[in-house]
Amino acid sequence: MFPAATGVHRTGSRRRTLLVLAITGLLCAWYLKLNPADLVSDKGWKIARDFFSAALHPALTYEDGPVPENWEPLLVKAGRGMMRTFQYAVAAISLALLGGVMLGFLGSRRWWPESARRGLNRTAFMALYAVSRAVMAFTRSIHELIWGLLFITAVGLSPEAGIVAIAIPYAGTLGKIFSEILDEQSPRPAATLHAIGSTSVTAFLFGTVTGALPDLLTYTLYRFECALRASAILGFVGIETIGYYIKTAGNELHWREVWTYLYILIIVMVIVDRWGAAVRRRLAPLASATCTR
Repeated sequence: MFPAATGVHRTGSRRRTLLVLAITGLLCAWYLKLNPADLVSDKGWKIARDFFSAALHPALTYEDGPVPENWEPLLVKAGRGMMRTFQYAVAAISLALLGGVMLGFLGSRRWWPESARRGLNRTAFMALYAVSRAVMAFTRSIHELIWGLLFITAVGLSPEAGIVAIAIPYAGTLGKIFSEILDEQSPRPAATLHAIGSTSVTAFLFGTVTGALPDLLTYTLYRFECALRASAILGFVGIETIGYYIKTAGNELHWREVWTYLYILIIVMVIVDRWGAAVRRRLAPLASATCTR
C-alpha cells in the first residue's frame, strides 16, 4: 500500500513540475513576442539552402579563385588552425584543472579534521568553504566569450587572453563537480584509515580521492572536449583558431570553405570522443572494484 501511494505521489509531482515548466515556457514566449513565421523569409531560406548544399562539396582550394603565391593552401591553413585550436584547448584545460583541483578540495567537507566541527575552527572552515563555493559560482557564471572579450580588451589578441578566458570558467565548473563527486563518495574507507591513525587529509586522499578518481578523470575528459569547442568559438572574437577562419569565410559567403573547416573540426572532435571513450572503458573496472569495497 505504501509503495503504491509513494509512486502515485511521485507521478503527481512530476506532472506538476512539467506543467509549471510548460506554463513558464509559454509565458516567456509571449513576453519575448516569439513568432515562428519570422524564421521564414525568402532571403533566409536562400542562405540556408546555399549553406547546407555546400556541405556536399567542401572546398579543397580557395573559392576566390587565383590567390597570391605566398598564400598557403587551404587544407594547410585549415590544419594549422585546427592545431592552434587543439593547443589552446590543452593549455586551457591544464590551467583549469589546477584551479579546479584546488577549488574542489576547498569546496568539499570530506577532508575536514574533527576539530572543524566545533567552536572557532568550525567558523574558519565554514568561511573557507563559503568563499571557495562563491568563487566557483562567480567564475562559471560568466561565459568564456565574455571573459575573452574582457581579456582581449585588457591585453589584446594574445594566446594568453584566449587560454585564460577558457580556463577561468572551466576551473569553476571543474571545482564544483569535483567537490560534489568527492562529497558523494562512501565515507567508510576514509573513516577506516582515520581510525588506524591517519590524518584527516591523508585519509581523504587515500580513502576518498582514490575512489572518486575514475569519475574525476571521466569528467575532466568531457570538459576537454568542451574546451576544444570553446577554443573554436573564441575565433569569433578575433583569436586565431579555426573558428576565426569559419567566421571570415562565412562573412564572405564562402560556404564550401566553411564546411571544410567544420569537417576538420568534427573529425578531431570524433577522434577525441573515441579516445575519451577508450579511457573510460579502461577506468570502468577500477570504478567497479571501488564500488564493491
